[in-house]
Amino acid sequence: MTPEVSAIVVSHRSAAEASACVASLQRAFAEEGIAGEVVLVDCGSGEEEADRLRAIPADRHRLLPENRGYAGGVNAGLAQARASRLLLTNADIVFAAGAVTALLAAIRERTTGAAAPLAVWDSESKLRLPPGFAPGFFRDLAQLQSGRLRALDDRRFASFARAARRLWERGGRARHLSGAVLAVRRDVFDAAGRFDERFPFEYEETERKESQRRYRRRRYGRLGRSLLEKAERFPSPAHGVTRLALPSLPARPGAAVALSPNPSGLPFAAADLSEEFRLPDEVAAGLAPGPWYLTVFRTADGRPIQRFLWLKAPA
Repeated sequence: MTPEVSAIVVSHRSAAEASACVASLQRAFAEEGIAGEVVLVDCGSGEEEADRLRAIPADRHRLLPENRGYAGGVNAGLAQARASRLLLTNADIVFAAGAVTALLAAIRERTTGAAAPLAVWDSESKLRLPPGFAPGFFRDLAQLQSGRLRALDDRRFASFARAARRLWERGGRARHLSGAVLAVRRDVFDAAGRFDERFPFEYEETERKESQRRYRRRRYGRLGRSLLEKAERFPSPAHGVTRLALPSLPARPGAAVALSPNPSGLPFAAADLSEEFRLPDEVAAGLAPGPWYLTVFRTADGRPIQRFLWLKAPA
């Protein structure tokens, strides 16, 4: 029997996370009455990792000998998937009750190309992840020049905050979706084409830089790429930012706190400040060492109130 949905789980050195992801999908299929299949793809993690993945009871395993990145992993999974509706997911995702049903309902609408869920970062569901951050030349340039014109930075931040809160609280249309989880019909994929494997998700720092240069030139042309690279060489100083010894803030009714690795504060994950905020240990452990920016903003209109900087020390 052809399944209603094919879930493609892409893993790279994350067998433990993949096991939890597959278990949550199979639980959803059983409890929500969905005839689904799971295709588990690994991107060149090595034979020891492959043995762990083979022990995960997915419907099909596709263990690639080379690391083709997230894009290549999805494409390999698509070749194995049988359903007309697809669920693409990173391995470190655990699906909450009802999430799969809601995603499949969203893509029944022919006017909907793809759908993504509200995603949270911590086990207590307090820290909401950004719904997406649409690229564009002027947005990319503003990211690199943040701090020079604070009034402009505040307007950009407030606009993103209002849009993010609307999507978190009510859902709706979005210009851009985060790729961590995507539900999409196969006919949409066939029309748009497969993922471009020239822009992988997992790559070394040198490959990341080359991928960025290739992306900028393809999207903005040689001149646009050159302008962004010049702006990158002259970063703006961070003015009006208070240093934090620990990533925690007191309660502030009517406000929320945004967390971002970018000086602009965008895009961000956010938590409500109706009570004291302390970055969950499970989240902090996975963050890269270096600067992390916390912005307190008004929930009513998204306007920033105060900015903080926390430096995560190397492990």
